[in-house]
Amino acid sequence: MLPPPRRRAGARVAVGLLAAGLAAATLAHSRGAPPVYDGIIVPPEPYRWESPPPNLRAGNKPPLSGESTLSISNGQVVGGTVRTGDGQVVFYLGVGAFKAPAGSTSVMCTITPDPNPPALPAGVDLRGNVYRIACTARPGGASATVASPYQLTIRFPPGAFKEIQSFDGQAWHRLPTHLGAGGGPYATVDAPGFGEYAATAPTGAQSGESIFTVLGRYVEFYGILAFVILFGLIAVVQEMRRRRGLAKKTR
Repeated sequence: MLPPPRRRAGARVAVGLLAAGLAAATLAHSRGAPPVYDGIIVPPEPYRWESPPPNLRAGNKPPLSGESTLSISNGQVVGGTVRTGDGQVVFYLGVGAFKAPAGSTSVMCTITPDPNPPALPAGVDLRGNVYRIACTARPGGASATVASPYQLTIRFPPGAFKEIQSFDGQAWHRLPTHLGAGGGPYATVDAPGFGEYAATAPTGAQSGESIFTVLGRYVEFYGILAFVILFGLIAVVQEMRRRRGLAKKTR
């Protein structure tokens, strides 16, 4: 028994939308993704400040922390990913990047916004939040050891930006920094250890972004959205034409 006409029509429209969605996802994947997110590039929510500028205090949401428990095999911490709940910071590590004291069964890694960070060097401005990264062994609570650099990605707010710096407990250090796809708002470094990390810019620096650069970050998302809507409309129009043709034949 064939399904009712309305049900068949709905099925055809659904198939059209599904095909459009798959095509859009394929297009997005082929163009790449920002460092933190995989798939379609969705415009991020407003930056979450630990200490927001006066003009952003009213609508600001506090930044979120993140944690993850990583297992240990033969004294080495297995690979894993740790990210904050708002996605503003994430780091990746491979097998053996961290080592733990003998007898440890796991390592707890945390990313925490620092409300009272160490002062930056003269001539350097903070761009966003300072985050403290730590990994401690369980049981015992001793700090894990960084055997090789791990990939750290930090989101920074709109405006000037130059590089990510790290604080090792004694001084801040500039790190070779790579911008995300489209020029931001993500930057990535090979982190040499635990401690504080922050996005920075020279004091008084102006943003090098034009309005076209900023808009370009969102072209892909809205372009794909329009692509899906267009395919859906085509499916609806084709179904309407088909039904009109059937109606004429039955007259």
